[in-house]
Order: sequence, then structure tokens, then C-alpha cells
Amino acid sequence: MHKRNEGLLFGVLSLLMAQSVLAADCAPEQVQKGETLFGSDCSVCHSAKQGGPTMMGPNLHGLYGRTSGSLAGFSYSQAMKTKAVEWKLDSLEQFIAQPQGFVAGTYMPYAGMASADDRRAVGCFLGAQK
Repeated sequence: MHKRNEGLLFGVLSLLMAQSVLAADCAPEQVQKGETLFGSDCSVCHSAKQGGPTMMGPNLHGLYGRTSGSLAGFSYSQAMKTKAVEWKLDSLEQFIAQPQGFVAGTYMPYAGMASADDRRAVGCFLGAQK
């Protein structure tokens, strides 16, 4: 098999595996709960709609698999750009728990979400926005 085809195949398989892991970790009820929590806690600063606006915070549609500080057109802190974390369920949960603790120097003015169940639900909701 050619190198190009191997790379493409690897990329497709990686994406499918990531989606199946998310599906296994997130029940539909968690996604619904996460949507409600996102609406009450996050939507003041963020949109999660495809083609939605950049607000005080970046649009979070298609967040999973994106590298922190990389959405074109948003002015990130140097700390967020330097962190270079890949957003997925576990990294997002850590960030939502205590943004300043996970990325010291981030511009995000949010103290954090105390409940691990709520953080998981928000992560599940955002993971479903692809």
C-alpha cells in the first residue's frame, strides 16, 4: 500500500475509533444534560453551532480533535496557544474543572465546574457537535 493511502486509512480509522469511544462513554441522557448545562453555563461566551459566531470565547462546534488555541479568527492567550492540547473528553473535563489550573494564563474568566458528572455531560454534548 502506498504511504499516502496508509496515512489516509490510519486517519479514518483513528477518527472512527475516537467517535466510538465517545459513544461508549456518553449516554444520550448525558448529551441532553450537557446541552442544558452548556446553555446555562457556557453559551454566554461560546456558541457550539456549526457556523455560529465567535463570541467572547471561540465557537466550540467541532472542538474534539482540535488543538487548543488553533481556531482561526479568535484571539487566544499565549498560554492557550502554547499549551497545544488536543481537545477530547478527558482534556476538556480537566479544563472545565479549573481553567486557570489547566492552562495558567488563559483568558477564560470562569472559576470552573465543580461536579464531575456535569463536566462529563458538557464534554459529551460538545463531543456530539461535529
